[in-house]
Amino acid sequence: MKALIVDAGNTRTVAVAWPGATALPDPNRDPVPLDPVGSWPAGAAADPAFLAVATGVPVVLVSVVPAETDRLRVHVPHLVTVDCHLDLPFATAVEDLAAVGPDRLANMAAARAAGLDDALVVDAGTATTFDLLKDGCFLGGMIAPGMAFAARRLGEEAARLDPVPFEPADARVGAGTAAAMKAGAWHTGTGGVEATIGRILAEYGPVPVILTGGLGHHLVWPAAHHDPHWTLRGAAFLVLGDPSD
Repeated sequence: MKALIVDAGNTRTVAVAWPGATALPDPNRDPVPLDPVGSWPAGAAADPAFLAVATGVPVVLVSVVPAETDRLRVHVPHLVTVDCHLDLPFATAVEDLAAVGPDRLANMAAARAAGLDDALVVDAGTATTFDLLKDGCFLGGMIAPGMAFAARRLGEEAARLDPVPFEPADARVGAGTAAAMKAGAWHTGTGGVEATIGRILAEYGPVPVILTGGLGHHLVWPAAHHDPHWTLRGAAFLVLGDPSD
């Protein structure tokens, strides 16, 4: 293990072992697995297994939760965070780069690490983000409520509805409220994301599509490359570069 790469999201923080250049992103092959070192809910104490090894290796953090960044830095003062002040391997057309989430920067960096000048990276988690790289330039993206998040909020906010799990459902209408909500959440969630991909490609032309995030495996797009650790690979590339093995 050459380093630890940590992804602090709105739901969980996950740490994985980084083996080096062999694990850099490559859309032409199956992704090299990254071994988990620790995982804990957002706001909870860091996994002891992670803390036990974090003192002896470089630690790279991509975080969308500032409070989690602060908590981790207390225990791992040498960690390096992904942000817009790094030497980004792409041009940018966004209005305020400092306001762009580090995960989105890492996703674009992973595309460049994979040798792509053009890519649409769809990151499906608490939020679903669609970020577009064209001719080596990060043009911007779209941000939508996450598929599971939207389903959960409907159950929490509507007076006569209860939350239901986000899970695969067939296209039959539900005879009861819970079944109707499950089917609706699944088909509008996955179908809405897939339709948005299609509309972006229709607007900007065909580009490689990368699917990532905790819910990325639920999405279907012809010839898309699915890599649940795409963001972490991009974070490693941004901070550590392309180390030889």
